[in-house]
Amino acid sequence: MSSRPNRWNQRGATLIESLVALGVFGMVAAAVSTLLTQHIGVERTNGTTTAAITIAEAELESLRSLAYPNIATRTFDATPAAGSPTYHVETTVLTDSPAPSLKSITTQVTWIEPAGSKSVALYAVYTDVTR
Repeated sequence: MSSRPNRWNQRGATLIESLVALGVFGMVAAAVSTLLTQHIGVERTNGTTTAAITIAEAELESLRSLAYPNIATRTFDATPAAGSPTYHVETTVLTDSPAPSLKSITTQVTWIEPAGSKSVALYAVYTDVTR
C-alpha cells in the first residue's frame, strides 16, 4: 500500500481552485453591475420622456380649453418637480391647415439629459365646433 494520502479523501480546496472560483465570481459580478448601471440610465430616460409627454398632452388640453380664435403659437418653460430637468415647450399653430377652418397644432417638448438633448412632439388638428 501507498503511504500517500488519497486526494479524494481530503477536505477543502486548493489555492488554484479558490482563485478560479473567485475569478468566475468577479466576472459574473462585473456583468451584473454593468446591466444594473444600464438599467438605471434607461429608467431615468423613461421617466423624463414620460414627463415630457405628459407636459405636451397638458399643453394640448390647455389649448383645447381656449376659444377657437384664441388658439395661437406660444412657448414656455416647465419644471414639473424638484430635481427634474427644465422642459422647453414650443407650440406651433398653423391656421387653415390641413384644410380651411382647421388648425394644425404641433407641441414639441425638449430637455437636456446627461446623454444629450432629447425631444418629443405631439400633433393635433382642431376645428371650430361653435358655428
